Amino acid sequence: MKVKIENAAIELEPAQSLRLKGAASVRILCRGGTVWVTQEGVLRDDFLRAGEALTLRSRGVTLVQAMGRALISIEARPRIGGGATATLCASPVAG
Repeated sequence: MKVKIENAAIELEPAQSLRLKGAASVRILCRGGTVWVTQEGVLRDDFLRAGEALTLRSRGVTLVQAMGRALISIEARPRIGGGATATLCASPVAG
């Protein structure tokens, strides 16, 4: 499923992934569980636990994967010229 991001709360099942594109300045807040976040062009990956947040820097592809059951909020600031899109993947994203 592909959706345009504005503000959303998303529950992820274990190993389920969310693929974001064009999401620079989008803020991800982990409300429960743990998620792994990897951003195209950013050398360091991040792990967020409940209560931790991350503002994305990459305009490329970002993957957010649940390390178990997780609940995240996505907060996007309005942008001129289009917004970020997200694809929810039912299974782990392959290499």
